[in-house]
Amino acid sequence: MSTVKGAFAIKVEFLDSTASTDLQSLKTISLRESTEYTTGKVAIVTGTAGTAAVSLGSFDNLYRNAAGNLVSIATPLRLAFSWSGSNYRKLVDLGDTVFVLKSRNGSAAVTDIDGAVSGVDASLESGSGTGTYTIVLYGT
Repeated sequence: MSTVKGAFAIKVEFLDSTASTDLQSLKTISLRESTEYTTGKVAIVTGTAGTAAVSLGSFDNLYRNAAGNLVSIATPLRLAFSWSGSNYRKLVDLGDTVFVLKSRNGSAAVTDIDGAVSGVDASLESGSGTGTYTIVLYGT
């Protein structure tokens, strides 16, 4: 039996400072969120794409876990997407338009799906440039 342990962690932090002869001011802007999971299922999809759209199809029963068993995610909860190319690319839901994620230069975009759909049917939209994509779908 395969065991899942992982986390979605987001950390955004900026320091905004200004100085004058008699005064120095520092403002910290911060956003942090981390959710750990010790149960559930995860599907990871990676690939390379050119300028054409890539239909990824349904994530149901298409991917295998570490034990080699098919992964069936009945209730998708969170989705992460990353695109390595220098131009933005969108990952869109083809079914119920529950999500649209945009990435470039390897940045990660994350969304909660919260079981709003029974499965995920996604497509990488067409765009300029080539790159690699990584998609992580977590659910139960």
